[in-house]
Amino acid sequence: MSASRKRSPLQARDKPPRAGRNWGKIAQYALLSLGSFAGGLLFVFLFLRNARLLVSLGLVGRFYYLTLIPLALSAASFLFGALRSIGIYRGKLFGGVLELGGPVVIFSLVIIGGFYFPPPESNFPLTVYVHGPAGPQDLLLRNQGAVLLDLGGDRRSAPIGDKGQAFFPEVPANFRGQGVNVALDAPGYESSDNSRLELDGTSLYLEVRRKPLRIAGNVIDKTGKPVVGAMVRVDGISTTSVEQGRFDLVVPSNHVLEMIVLHVSADRYETWDQEIIPDGTPVRVELNRKDFT
Repeated sequence: MSASRKRSPLQARDKPPRAGRNWGKIAQYALLSLGSFAGGLLFVFLFLRNARLLVSLGLVGRFYYLTLIPLALSAASFLFGALRSIGIYRGKLFGGVLELGGPVVIFSLVIIGGFYFPPPESNFPLTVYVHGPAGPQDLLLRNQGAVLLDLGGDRRSAPIGDKGQAFFPEVPANFRGQGVNVALDAPGYESSDNSRLELDGTSLYLEVRRKPLRIAGNVIDKTGKPVVGAMVRVDGISTTSVEQGRFDLVVPSNHVLEMIVLHVSADRYETWDQEIIPDGTPVRVELNRKDFT
């Protein structure tokens, strides 16, 4: 038999393909796998860069699953395209037979596994530290008042402890990174201008101050006659009594103390100095006439 005899069609079909063709197909799948993996990394980079925005919109979990699609495509392309792996799944479905190839199986496994493997976000504790304008060490409130926390339609209250702290044990996880309204409930005190704070961690610092104090009352003499034109002073802030001896004095928050000394003076009367408790009760000032004899 001649060596140059032509091969049969079956022999020709069994001839392995040339290496160049194999590498060409593998290269296509390798590039697809690399591109998909790079796309997944790009998603992760964008999520990390805009994490605060995603958290504030409540989209962290949903956007996480977008990274599973390019990663699953990368795994399927690499295993069953570049490495030429083989995998088949067969099962019964609706009375028939379902047969899935390896790429579809690994793609599905990555997507489905990504839904179940990450642990769900858990609630977190929050401590709000209340302090005065001088800083965190300026504890204006100890064991008095409460902090109010608005969590959507849920308003929560926690008492202020001996270190100026208010503790909230369970804040829903979806509020992490969001701005919430924090208010103070304490007689004679109010929060500073910025009462919307971001929940970036497990603690917040709420600056508070005393409310401006309004002192009102009237000035009379021993006979009960109103004294008009009397000078009423508190720590450099003054006003004068008007008709019926009435006076109304507003003391700024930075001048308000636990006890306030009220000074009242008028012509032909002795000066009146007395400590008062700033609790909003009208002040009755009774002046004694000077003895000119």
